[in-house]
Amino acid sequence: MTVIPLAYAIHRLTSVTDLTVIDAILNFFEDDDTIRALKFTMLEAIISTIMTLLVGLPVAWYLGRYKWKNIRTIRALLSVPFVTPSIVVAMGFLMLIDPGGLLDTIGIDLRLETGHIGDLAEYTGWANPGHFIALIAAHVWFNLSLVMRFIEPTLSTMNQSWEEQIRFLPAGKTAYGRFRNLWLPILGPAALCSACLCFIFSFSSFALIKWLTPNQDNLETLMAKSGGSAGIYGYRIDTSEIVLATSVVQLLILSLAIVLTAQIQKKHSSIHSIITENSRQKNSKKPGKMARFTIYSAVLYSILPLILVAIASFRIRDSSDGSYSYSTAAWQEAWSGNYSTTAIPDALINSLTYCIITLMIALPVGYVIASCIARLEVENKNKTAKIVEFASMIPLALSAVMIGLGILIGLLKWAPELFSWMLIPALPHIIITTPFVIRIMLPAIRSLEPEYFEQAKMLGLSPIKAWWHGRFSILRAPIVVSAALTMAFSLGEFGASWILVRSGSWDSLSVLVDQLMGQPKFNPMIQPMAMAAATTLMCLTFILFIFAEKFRHSEEGSGF
Repeated sequence: MTVIPLAYAIHRLTSVTDLTVIDAILNFFEDDDTIRALKFTMLEAIISTIMTLLVGLPVAWYLGRYKWKNIRTIRALLSVPFVTPSIVVAMGFLMLIDPGGLLDTIGIDLRLETGHIGDLAEYTGWANPGHFIALIAAHVWFNLSLVMRFIEPTLSTMNQSWEEQIRFLPAGKTAYGRFRNLWLPILGPAALCSACLCFIFSFSSFALIKWLTPNQDNLETLMAKSGGSAGIYGYRIDTSEIVLATSVVQLLILSLAIVLTAQIQKKHSSIHSIITENSRQKNSKKPGKMARFTIYSAVLYSILPLILVAIASFRIRDSSDGSYSYSTAAWQEAWSGNYSTTAIPDALINSLTYCIITLMIALPVGYVIASCIARLEVENKNKTAKIVEFASMIPLALSAVMIGLGILIGLLKWAPELFSWMLIPALPHIIITTPFVIRIMLPAIRSLEPEYFEQAKMLGLSPIKAWWHGRFSILRAPIVVSAALTMAFSLGEFGASWILVRSGSWDSLSVLVDQLMGQPKFNPMIQPMAMAAATTLMCLTFILFIFAEKFRHSEEGSGF
């Protein structure tokens, strides 16, 4: 499902452009637009990764080292950004930096770049610094839980005696010695693994780049802008060349990042906790002022943009004098479908249809692949297991826009009549969400004791009943978590959906938000209507996330 559309898309693009893949890569580095997009993509991804680590490490440190009341609630709030649809994140930060918004009231104008931000641009010659700062802040917000979910479980389940013991050794007499000989070996692989994933998600960011830095393109937005006319013989050959070259270069870079992530994650998984989190919590100290300030600030940071989205859906601008009032008028307009091709109820039905289809296919396929990897490992076929595991991660290296373009260009040749089939947008959702099912299910399947299944068969149960009582009942929690997150990611998927379904009766909620925000703002109802659609999507995602959190064991810490 992943490789065939991509392979055919590359084949068609090479046929349309009369270029080989090598020629396309060489042309990529000779074109000013593609080079500029690559430089910007690398710059924002690297800076986003560094800043996410700088913000996330203290949060994970304090959360894992001290005893907190309502620890599961704090973790859930800090994990919300990662499952929030990217288009909702973009809208939240637009409201944060909007003229008259929260930051503008304290003199920080990141949107129009006046005042201090304008002075910074003038003195440094930096074009659009406000937009870039907003983008980095949004990436940090979105990826913060990645750092927390790798670092914090390691700390919360680490035996405290290790730190006490190293203080008596010559290598642990100083703070630097303890950092080098204890914390770096234990936390280093987890930090590097989270950094690699932060880089991948920042590198392939689409909705945030599209809305927060509209004057600059990364590789994703460059492909998306050119994708509408790519793959057509005799028409706009230049766009086909851009898509071919950009997709191959992005695939190579993200594949290297995926390989590096897999290697680091293997090293990270070799560090085993030897006590339960509950045992650690009983012996942990209460947090001090700095710890409380850090954690509560992070919680506020994680929910503030979402609160602003909800408030903005009721905030109506008076076009006569620029004042604001609060009412439900925008909700009524968005619910009835005025000023858009799709009403919220229709878009909601489309989104739910796509996510249910995605769930019905991605969950069993992901379970089977995870079981396959685990069985290969048990049979000591480690090389084959690594190949299957890497192949299951390929969609992360492709990005949503590349997957959408692969399906779009492939359908032009395979079966153009399928463009009239409303279920086509579910295909990229399945491709994108299946790796997450595998990543959640694989550790749980690896930890299964085979004796349970064998005992169920010895009791004379049928194969289905033996599987139900010997495997499914034990894996119920990760299966429910996988199902809920699969639906949440499907509901929020934007890049591939934007490529395949930009307007019409099949718009999903994420596409509807983008469609509304793309209209001229002389009508004061447009922006609140977009925020109403974003709030609907946000609430639906939260319900699924809370449902998943209910089934996660407390001993799992912040782990996925």
